[in-house]
Amino acid sequence: MSNNNPNGKAETLPLVVVGAHLSGMPLNRELTEPGGRLIRRCRTAPDYRLYALPGTVPEKPGLVREPGFAGPGLDVEVWELEASAFGAFVARIPAPLGIGKVRLEDGSEASGFLCEAHAVAGAREITALGGWRAYVAGRSGAA
Repeated sequence: MSNNNPNGKAETLPLVVVGAHLSGMPLNRELTEPGGRLIRRCRTAPDYRLYALPGTVPEKPGLVREPGFAGPGLDVEVWELEASAFGAFVARIPAPLGIGKVRLEDGSEASGFLCEAHAVAGAREITALGGWRAYVAGRSGAA
């Protein structure tokens, strides 16, 4: 597999982020430093729940799909990374987080952060807030 497409540009892959990698959040530099580019802000499909994972530093969310759940959809960002940077990024993701297909509000899917279901047992569900940014703002007392 080549890292270049026919027009000579490096192959890129989309990545859906939901928490500490969002623009302005503590781990966003892990996307920007290797040349990642924000493609769009959108929401997940409604069948996802979001949890604040205890004991993570910096604090991170866990996104879990629950088919049939009719939630609000959650605020996410879709970033684009060169294939080589994507591979290096994924290799550093600590358990219980991982990368899988995330369905977006428009029905499309892209690779993105998901959480192992066992890790949310006892975690605080924050789905009703609509996303990680709202949770962080509420904790800091910001509007």
